[in-house]
Amino acid sequence: MLGIWLSVILLTLYILYSYITRVKYNAPGPSNWPVFGCLFQLESSRLHFSFDRWAKKFGPLMLCKMGSTNVYVISCPRVIKKAFAEKGYSDILNDRPDTFLAKYIMDDSKGVIFGKYGPTFIRLRKIMYNGLKMYGVGVQQFESMAHKELERVIQSISDLGEKDFDPKPILSRSLANLIGILLTGSMVDESDADLIWKYNNSFNDTFEMSTEVMLYTFPFLRFMPVEMGRRYRRLMGAKKELLDKFYFLHKKTYVPGCERGLIDALFNLQSQDKSGGNTQWLTDSQIKAFIQDIIVAGLLTTRNGLLCILLVLLHHHECVDRMYEEIVDVVGLERTPSLKDKPSMPYTEALILEVLRYVTHAPLGVPHGAMEDVELEGYKIPKGSKIITNIWTAHHDPAIWGDPWVFRPDRFLDDNGELLPPEHTLRQSLVTFGTGKRVCVGENLAKSRIFLYLTTLIQKFDLRLPKGGTVPSDDPRAFLPGALLRPQDYMMRLTVR
Repeated sequence: MLGIWLSVILLTLYILYSYITRVKYNAPGPSNWPVFGCLFQLESSRLHFSFDRWAKKFGPLMLCKMGSTNVYVISCPRVIKKAFAEKGYSDILNDRPDTFLAKYIMDDSKGVIFGKYGPTFIRLRKIMYNGLKMYGVGVQQFESMAHKELERVIQSISDLGEKDFDPKPILSRSLANLIGILLTGSMVDESDADLIWKYNNSFNDTFEMSTEVMLYTFPFLRFMPVEMGRRYRRLMGAKKELLDKFYFLHKKTYVPGCERGLIDALFNLQSQDKSGGNTQWLTDSQIKAFIQDIIVAGLLTTRNGLLCILLVLLHHHECVDRMYEEIVDVVGLERTPSLKDKPSMPYTEALILEVLRYVTHAPLGVPHGAMEDVELEGYKIPKGSKIITNIWTAHHDPAIWGDPWVFRPDRFLDDNGELLPPEHTLRQSLVTFGTGKRVCVGENLAKSRIFLYLTTLIQKFDLRLPKGGTVPSDDPRAFLPGALLRPQDYMMRLTVR
C-alpha cells in the first residue's frame, strides 16, 4: 500500500513539475488542433494579418504550431536583432529549417537563400557577394551598367509621349536585362525575359507562407488536383524552362577559363576543383540553386519596391516635388544621378526607407531554424524549430512609429533635415532585409538600383495620375498576397520636364 501511495505522490509531483516547466518555457500562442495545429485559424492568403493580430495578444515572441512543426514568431525589432545578430544567439538561430520550398524547388537547400548554415554556405555566400559587385571597382561597373540600361528606359518612356502606361512591363524588362548581364554577360532577349518573369511570377504566386506550411505538412498535395498542387506543377515547369536556358544551354557553350558572367565564374570554380584533384564542393545542384537565388532575390524585390514607390508617389505628389528640388540642388540637370550623390540627398534616402517600412512587401522574411535548444526572452526554443520574423508588425507598431499607417518620410530626418544615423532607434527598428549572418546579401544592390532608377526618373519626368484620374490604394493592407506583397496593376503618366 505504501508503495502505491509513494507512486501516486511521485506521479503527482512529476505532473506538477511538467506543468510548471511548460508554463515557464513554452511561449504563448494560439490554441491548437491535433495534427493541424493552428492552421484552421489562419488567414491563409494573408498570414501576416493573423500574426499581427496574435502579436497584439500574445506578445513579441509566440509559438504557433503549424501541422507538426513548432513555429516561433518574433514581432519586435529588438528581439529580432537579439535573436539573429547578438552573440550567443546568432550562432544557434541562423540556420535554415527544412521547408517544402528548399527541398523540392531549391535543389534540397543547396543555394544561399535557403542553404543550411555551415562552411559550404559561407563559401557560396562569399561568391554571391563578390559576384554582385557592390564594393570597390564593382560599384562603378554596376553603376555604368545601370546607367546604360536607364538610357533605354528613358527612351522607351519618352517614345510614349504623354500616354498612360503600365510601368510593370518596362521595369520588368529593364531589371531582367541587368540580371542577364550579371549572370551571362549580355542582355536578355524578349523570350529570355519572359522565361525569367514566368519563373518569378510563378514563384511569388506559389510560395506564400500558408501554402508552404500546407505543402510541407502534406507534401502529397503537390500531386493533387487542387490549386496549390497546380501552382506547384506550374512552378516546376517554369523552373525546367529557366534552367534549360540559363544552366544547361550555358554550360554547353562554356569555354574553360572564359568568364562571360557569374554563371561562367561558377563553372570555372567547379573546373578548378576537378583539374586540381580536389574534392568537388561546388556541385551542379548548388549552381542551379544559386542561379534561382539570383533571379528570385534580384528581381522580385526590386521590381515590387519600385512599383510600390511609384504608386505611393502618385498619391503623394508633394514628395515628388521635394525629391526633384533635392535632385536639382545636388545633381543638377546636366548629368545623371550617381550613387556618390546618396549621402548628399537625405530626403530621397528617407523616402526610400519610409516606403520600405510603410509597404513591407516581404512581411514575413525567410524562415530561420534553430540548430540547438536555446532560451530566448525567457522561453525555450527547441532544436529544429522554425523561427519567423514578423516584419509586418515590427514595421507597423504604434509604440515604435507613432502613426505607422501614415506615409511620412520626415520620420527618418532630424530637425536639421539630415538622415537619422544608423544607430538611431527608428533606423534600428527597420529590418526590411533581415539582420545578422542571414541579412540579405543583395541589400546594397537592391537599394542602389532603387536609388538610381527613382532619381533618374524623377530628374527626367514628372509623375502624373492617368487621364482617368485614379489609381489603386497605396495602403499595403489592400495589396495582393504572395511570397511578396504587390500593388494592384495601375496606369500612370510621365511627362518630360
